[in-house]
Amino acid sequence: MQKFITELVGVFTPRDLPEDYEKFVEYKATIDKKDVKDNTPIAILKIKDTTSYHVLFLDEYESMDEIDKEIEESLDGEIYNYNTRNIIEGHLND
Repeated sequence: MQKFITELVGVFTPRDLPEDYEKFVEYKATIDKKDVKDNTPIAILKIKDTTSYHVLFLDEYESMDEIDKEIEESLDGEIYNYNTRNIIEGHLND
């Protein structure tokens, strides 16, 4: 079976997060019991060929390996795009 492919919508902080994604971030924060700070980097990933999104609080990860593991386990997906990987990796541990 083919894996879901994720595409980067963008990396935001809560202050510049587009309104369309606020409910996804609030939902993920509630599930993770995450206190989202004003400077928390948030990656929004669109799951290709669906209407679903996946939220990553980038301050919770040390490496792309950890993100890959979450995408694999929670979505049976993968981040294939080289530029997406570089952008996300650039925001880790800022």
